[in-house]
Amino acid sequence: MKISTTFALVLAAVLGFAVNLHSQGVLPKSPIDRLKEIKARNADLIEKQKATLTKLDEMDKQAEQMRFLMKRS
Repeated sequence: MKISTTFALVLAAVLGFAVNLHSQGVLPKSPIDRLKEIKARNADLIEKQKATLTKLDEMDKQAEQMRFLMKRS
């Protein structure tokens, strides 16, 4: 009888610790927080795309100048 009681107490303690460890993990973020993170990442991506587009426009202008100068010579 003592062995089964001891086993039951040990099992309850192990399960209790397992539940506590699981609950101490990272708390799920609210949908509003996730949307704010997505919005911030999208804003960063848009800024990078704008910078790339500006560089491409400059390269296009330089290519046009080179074509014009090649036609003149």
